[in-house]
Amino acid sequence: DTLAPRPMLRRFFTSDSSDGDTLAKVNTFFGMTSSSERTRFVLEHLCEKFSGDVRGFSVTVRESLPTIELSNGYTSELKDLKVKGVDQDHTPHLVTNISELFSQSSNETLYALTQAGVLEAKSTLLAPVKNEDDYGLLVLQRFDGKLSEQDLNIASQWGTLLATSHELEQRASQAQQSLIEFSKTFMEAIESQDFEQLGHAERVTNYALALGRARGLSRQDLLDLYFAAMLHDVGKLGSGLDLSIEDPNHPQRGANMLAASSLLETSRNAIRSHHEHWDGTGFPSKLIGERIPLLARIITVADTFDFLSSERGQALTLNEVEKALSVRASKQLDPELVRLFKEILREGKSTKILAKLNEEALS
Repeated sequence: DTLAPRPMLRRFFTSDSSDGDTLAKVNTFFGMTSSSERTRFVLEHLCEKFSGDVRGFSVTVRESLPTIELSNGYTSELKDLKVKGVDQDHTPHLVTNISELFSQSSNETLYALTQAGVLEAKSTLLAPVKNEDDYGLLVLQRFDGKLSEQDLNIASQWGTLLATSHELEQRASQAQQSLIEFSKTFMEAIESQDFEQLGHAERVTNYALALGRARGLSRQDLLDLYFAAMLHDVGKLGSGLDLSIEDPNHPQRGANMLAASSLLETSRNAIRSHHEHWDGTGFPSKLIGERIPLLARIITVADTFDFLSSERGQALTLNEVEKALSVRASKQLDPELVRLFKEILREGKSTKILAKLNEEALS
């Protein structure tokens, strides 16, 4: 999953077209999952490309205060230094008087920069990383010669690419958050038709996220798990608003309802399979064991736990719930996931604590 289509990328690198490795670098860049990872990659790439003794760091501007975020070739002591004044010129430019660049910084910052050797650079360039909402800088320094206008142009192109990726990431994050909030509200509206069902989807989601995190799932897998768990019973809409009816067609119907969303493809497969049983006696496809998608197996454990522990189902004590889960292991439920979930329970986490892990798991 990349942030931008490949054809649009070539325009960023017209002056660097002789470098056959550039597109491969760009492909790697857009395959990264966080802005800090991409920024570090760009710093490392530029320091290597410009050759010689070249070092660099990135500056982010938050609340009008420029702060060093990442560095390459320097010690970690530069991180979080406030470098007041370096953001005044928002155009790509070369700096010859390095002391003047940091003249507005505090004495503590100047001392740290001196200790790191930043003020000894013979040449420095600043490449803006700017979009509609944010501003930052790439700062590259050469210690054994001068940086050129061509170097500045290349760094500026990567700065533009970084800004574009940051903006796309922000938009995707906003859309994702909206979908998270909508899915929860949507299921609450459906469950409100029956008081006993109210909160079921959210509880199952939180139990599933607790188990998924213990299982070591990636953040993307946890997001897919969130949507699958929150919407696991959405297919029951096809049989009316009585969610207490165990309609055997609702897993497939729920998957069909989400078929138009490529974003929810992994979640859709889990929804379709959340009533499959480890021993092959479930539905709709009688899948066996690990042929059942992992996210679906996690939801099945979470759903079963909610049935056993809540007023919606049997309202057993936690000790009784553990015994009931053990009986269902290797039959209805994945035995390894049951073992892992029982470990979570034995850590002393109550159902109330487990039911508050949404934001923590997704952060």
